[in-house]
Amino acid sequence: MSPLFSIVMPVLNAGEFVERALRSVLAQAGDDTEVIVVDGGSTDGSVEVIEKLLRSRSERNSWSSEPDGGQSAALNKGFARARGRYLLWINADDLLLPGTLDRAREHLRKHPECSWLAGNMVYIDAQDRVLRVARDGRWHDWLYRHAPVRVYGPTSIFSRELFERVGGFDESLHYAMDTDLWLRFKAAGARFDRLSHLCWAFRVHDGSKTAADLHGAADPRMLEERARVYAKNGLRVTRAGLWQQRAWRLLNGCYLRAWWQTYCDHSVVAMTSVKIGERTDAECAQDMQ
Repeated sequence: MSPLFSIVMPVLNAGEFVERALRSVLAQAGDDTEVIVVDGGSTDGSVEVIEKLLRSRSERNSWSSEPDGGQSAALNKGFARARGRYLLWINADDLLLPGTLDRAREHLRKHPECSWLAGNMVYIDAQDRVLRVARDGRWHDWLYRHAPVRVYGPTSIFSRELFERVGGFDESLHYAMDTDLWLRFKAAGARFDRLSHLCWAFRVHDGSKTAADLHGAADPRMLEERARVYAKNGLRVTRAGLWQQRAWRLLNGCYLRAWWQTYCDHSVVAMTSVKIGERTDAECAQDMQ
């Protein structure tokens, strides 16, 4: 029987964080989930961590390590191997937050016609401390007429059929490949359903290629690529369109709830705490052999 979810993790020299990331996935990957790790030829010990955690865990899970063309190519490679009805990815320095797959299962059971889910996210630092929460609301066509589609990277869960229909990731892109994918989903007629759950913890650290964007100091290459993606997909971003989105988020309570969860909701702190000392079923099983 084919799995419901296929989770792809692209890795390249993420040794400092890859164990936390992979444990955050394995902790909630049920019998209906396959995990596919695509390593780009790491030399920092990441491969040893991946092998240790996936060894004997499940026949559905797999990993490979070989040079590739970057993150977009690694994701396409992983999703080409996937057998699940729905696809998602998590970066090797981030976390898949607890309860994400349960919430997705529940929503998809109630809405089997859904082809695209999007959740909310938390920014964390290198020690898993919460920096801030980001939230957004439901889809409205008028919100995205002159502004980008607001989907937070790996909070997105989408059908394999939709992904294959639009042709997967553009492997020439290294920063805005997800933005490009959302715009092509939109052009294909897809509209996301928003999960209120916090699904993804994005780690802000010196080695992250997009972290500087949060401080208003984005890499010029990222800005150029983003502009190229907008032009490629026929999106004309206007100041009015961006302010319209912000006003809608304010009226919808997105900012207020994000503030509350950042500073007052201690359950958010608990969600981002991954205990790397705990042993997985795979490790226990290996010791018994």
